[in-house]
Amino acid sequence: MLKKVRTFHPNALIADSHYRGYVEGFESELLRGISTVAILQIIKRFSEEGVYGYQLVKMIQEETNNVLIIDEGTLYPLLKKMEKDGILKSERKSQGGRSRRYYNLTADGKKLLNHMTGFFSKVLEAVSPLTDFEIKLPEDKFMFCPNCANKIKLDELTNFCEICGFFIEDLIKQRNR
Repeated sequence: MLKKVRTFHPNALIADSHYRGYVEGFESELLRGISTVAILQIIKRFSEEGVYGYQLVKMIQEETNNVLIIDEGTLYPLLKKMEKDGILKSERKSQGGRSRRYYNLTADGKKLLNHMTGFFSKVLEAVSPLTDFEIKLPEDKFMFCPNCANKIKLDELTNFCEICGFFIEDLIKQRNR
C-alpha cells in the first residue's frame, strides 16, 4: 500500500532483510485500515455524483503528499468487496465518451464510516501520550460513544448510538449543560 522506492545505506538497520520485513509488515498492517477510511472519506465528499476509481487513487496520493499510494490492483478488489458488503453502491456512467463506474456510500456505509473515523480518532488520541505527537479531538462538535467509539455529532438529536445501540441521551444532555 505504501509504494515508495527506498534505498538504504548498506549498514543501515533497515537494510537487513529481517528488519526490513518487520518494518514493511508493520506499515502494511497500519495502512490497510487507514486506506479504507481514506477511500470512504473521499467517496463521502462526492455524495451525489460519486467518484470513480482512478480519481480516488489520484486524490488519495495528492492529499496524503504521496505517503499513501494505493495502486489500482489493490483498490478495485477493495471497492468490489465494500460494494458486496453493502458499504458502497456503484453505477456505470458515461462522461466525455468514457464509461466509468462511480461509487457512492450507502446509508449503512455512512454510518460505518462514521464509526471507523470515531474509532480511529480515539485510537490516535489514546496512543498520543506514548508518542511525540498530541491529538486534541473537537469536543465542541462531537462526542464518542463510550461503548464503541462511534463519532456522534452533538447537533443531531439522538437517544441511542446508531452503531451499537448504547443509550446516550443522558450523556448528550450532560454535555449540553
